[in-house]
Amino acid sequence: MSEKILLPVDLTQADAWTKVIDEAIGMAQRRGAELHVLWVVPSLERNLKRLPEDKKPELEAFVKKRFPADITVKGHLRATLGSPHRVIRAVADELGADLIVMGAQNPRFRDAIMGSNASQVALFAKCSVYVVR
Repeated sequence: MSEKILLPVDLTQADAWTKVIDEAIGMAQRRGAELHVLWVVPSLERNLKRLPEDKKPELEAFVKKRFPADITVKGHLRATLGSPHRVIRAVADELGADLIVMGAQNPRFRDAIMGSNASQVALFAKCSVYVVR
């Protein structure tokens, strides 16, 4: 059975994820692993006419354009009203992920009290977590 790597990204800031994505691609290539790209979106947006499912074509286009053909890449879209870190951990469990590769952004004041998404995933995930700065 091949190894599974989960890569959570935010496509609203795709350029900020270049280093993380490149690292995940390299890991998947070296390990012969499947790469699962996860985009966690809000359940509700300011534009109430746009549903989370409406973003699926954007995710599919991103996966097709950004990732090389020599690795297996699957896109996953999940909607949440809550914290993305819970969804990331749940999807990792659901997939049976062996590794989560994610980025850490500059901490905000709130993160000092509650912890960032990366810190919450690293603390509570059942699999290994590789955080890219």
